[in-house]
Amino acid sequence: MKEHIHNWLTEKMKVAGMLAFGIRAHDRKTITRSQSPQFTPVAIEHACRCLADTFQILHSNRFPAGLIRWVYENYFVYGSTRPDGICIAILTRREGPNLQPADLEGIIAEFQTLQS
Repeated sequence: MKEHIHNWLTEKMKVAGMLAFGIRAHDRKTITRSQSPQFTPVAIEHACRCLADTFQILHSNRFPAGLIRWVYENYFVYGSTRPDGICIAILTRREGPNLQPADLEGIIAEFQTLQS
């Protein structure tokens, strides 16, 4: 993936409450960023693959899904996909410095317009 996507992910890691990111392209290549040793690149890639599969199933069954959230004990996993098949996974804290709704909306909006 292009350097500007790597730079964008690095910049978004500075948002309060952010633990990790992953972007999975339609060719299945995934780039990741993490602030936590708990979320290894392999784990984030797995989450991205699961999200991409989930979106594919939702869309094939005509469920309108632009943003999904999985809830875990200590964190949230948000996922979004674009019409070109590129998918993003966003892992945030559930407690403590939380990701604000406006920050999440902004990140998703920027992701939707990123040049691939």
